Amino acid sequence: MARPITAKVEVRRGRPTLLLNGTAQAPLIYALTDCPGARWSWEEVPARNISLFASQGIRLFQLNLNLEQLLGEDHRLDITLARKQIAGVVAQCPDAAVMLRLNVFAPLWWCARHPEECVGYADITPQELPAWGLNRLVGTDGDRPVRASFASRAWHGWATAHLRDFCTQLAATPEGDALFCLHLANGLYGEWHQYGFLHHDPDTGIAATQSFRTWLRARYGTDAELARVWHRSDARIDEALPPDTSARERADCGPLRDPRIQQDVIDYFTWLHSTMANALLDLAATVKMSWPRPIVTAAFQGYFYGQFGRNAAGSHLAMDKVLASPHLDCLCSPQSYSKGVRAMGGSGHGRGILGSVRRAGKLWLDENDHGTFLVGCPWDRNFKTTPEDDIAYLRRNVLQPVMRGGGQWWYDFGMVAGTPSFTLYGNVGWWDDPRLAGEIAAIQGVVAARQAHPFVRPADVLIVHDPWSFCHTVARRWSLEGFKFGDQPPIGPNPFSARGMDGILEGLYHSGLMFDDALVGELATMDLSPYRLVIFGTTPVLDEALRQTIATRLAGSGRHLACTGYTGWSDGREVSAALATALSGIPTTGRDTATPTSRLQLDGATEEQVLESPQRVPVYAVPEAQVVGRWADGAISAAWRRDEATTWWSFAIAPNAPSVLRSLGRCAGCHVLNDHDDATTLGDGLLMVHTLNGGPRTLRLPGGRTLSVTLPPRSTTVFDAATCANLLPAVRNA
Repeated sequence: MARPITAKVEVRRGRPTLLLNGTAQAPLIYALTDCPGARWSWEEVPARNISLFASQGIRLFQLNLNLEQLLGEDHRLDITLARKQIAGVVAQCPDAAVMLRLNVFAPLWWCARHPEECVGYADITPQELPAWGLNRLVGTDGDRPVRASFASRAWHGWATAHLRDFCTQLAATPEGDALFCLHLANGLYGEWHQYGFLHHDPDTGIAATQSFRTWLRARYGTDAELARVWHRSDARIDEALPPDTSARERADCGPLRDPRIQQDVIDYFTWLHSTMANALLDLAATVKMSWPRPIVTAAFQGYFYGQFGRNAAGSHLAMDKVLASPHLDCLCSPQSYSKGVRAMGGSGHGRGILGSVRRAGKLWLDENDHGTFLVGCPWDRNFKTTPEDDIAYLRRNVLQPVMRGGGQWWYDFGMVAGTPSFTLYGNVGWWDDPRLAGEIAAIQGVVAARQAHPFVRPADVLIVHDPWSFCHTVARRWSLEGFKFGDQPPIGPNPFSARGMDGILEGLYHSGLMFDDALVGELATMDLSPYRLVIFGTTPVLDEALRQTIATRLAGSGRHLACTGYTGWSDGREVSAALATALSGIPTTGRDTATPTSRLQLDGATEEQVLESPQRVPVYAVPEAQVVGRWADGAISAAWRRDEATTWWSFAIAPNAPSVLRSLGRCAGCHVLNDHDDATTLGDGLLMVHTLNGGPRTLRLPGGRTLSVTLPPRSTTVFDAATCANLLPAVRNA
């Protein structure tokens, strides 16, 4: 690859495309971790695995680095380690292009000097665990660590100055010539989450409080206006405080906060996520301005699915702001840690609203951190798999984001997971096996070939979400007792958003329907003509402008519109069932029930929906012929109505069963690829079927072509969607 590298992301042939020196690249990357023993590119085992991936055709590599590792307490920056990291890759692959994941959190010595700039927790005092040995610098992020707040202007100035210096110095070196991307990291595990957000309630520190008040003054101007909006005569901007834990965990109507009672909490979470997004985008802009040639910027961002029920506390709600920014090119996340998603037969999907990312011209990259048979998984000692299973996982995990218009990196924790055989091996990488290496080469070939073809995702189902809605919905902390990394919490007090996000997405991937996803704010401008069925997933707040958009742009043309959970129960000013009734035309009320169990029946498909505790639930009133679900006490839990041009559906709990979603899609006239519940994906000219049980399948492609195949159990098969050629035949388990 010619040096120095110029890099950008540009929409070509309908897909966000990574261009290095003007040439399109397959967005597949090999990455070392930040763990001691696996993080330095020049050391024996990492160097071998870099060489291994290079021999399979991979030319893009990611490395970890922390500003703290380059700085002394005198604040002098020494980039020797950064140069050595890049040189270690180039030694194994001379034409490599390198992405550096640069964590810009403030060191503990900086935090000790500036305690007023650090994160505070509403429920507990910060405490840093004692450091010992070659510890991971992000290892304590999930507890209640001492860290600089995203809201800290002092940290922001510190990080900006050092980032500018880093870019200026590195760009002038031969190693800098090989850099194509800076991946900016901060927050919990570098993923721009609030620290400790699973188990605690950040951020209530001095810097956060001051920033919140500044934001309130810019938003409301005067104490009188704040008092009016907050419905509190004693409200004062200079006395406003972040909400305590009891306020965060209280809701007024089912899972929803009533703005007439809790606008202060809604405002706080709006500030929290806007502030995080601003901090990230400012740093991305610094990189763009400081690097002397075009460079790609990336960050963990856009997390929506698989957020452990804690979206408001630590997710990325300002996705619309981030997607509109010219300063950030790539959004990234690990694949969902839900057991059903990662298990054999699961969809293996990422955590972002990928349709929105693609339409914004940003490149989505999954972090593929799925263990293999060689050494298992370091955070799950019960993890077991086989080489044949690993080939199925490899295909599914790598191609899933590609078929949505993105790419991925292999994040190699294998080197710290153990040894496959003590007498024969030392530490090995997760994919250091000839069968897996050969599979990686084959997948690389398939993905590289697609760069010359137009990207097409022929979806006729659209699911719509609003990340900002989590400012309006309640969620509780997850107890540390019995916590295991990767677990998902109980559904808790907000079952509707959980089922309307993760559950419905998993169901759609297994339904055989062709779907895409969107932010609710896109509905006013995006092309809606392909969609026969539009599902409102997590959209409890629809203001008057959105309601007009739905009435004028979505309703009509025989389209089916499905409302789930508390869709449209709020307009941003109040909460009521009357607002939901006005949206769908289906008479809606809410009531408490001690037996929150619903049964759906739709064209022979059934789904039993069981909540974990007494809940306030939506109830509908329609003629018997329009009933498709009932609560255990006989009240209606799901119904439909049809007017001249639109069919409306209301589901108190979003349907998650693939068979019910398939029936709903057929009612709307949508195409069904596969009548079985396999994870079936169509996109970028590829058809992929990942199956647990296997067996005979009839796959019906758009345009009328039919493919009859027999799939082995526990397999992933990939076809060319135009020719039906079997590009990656299924590997039969021994």
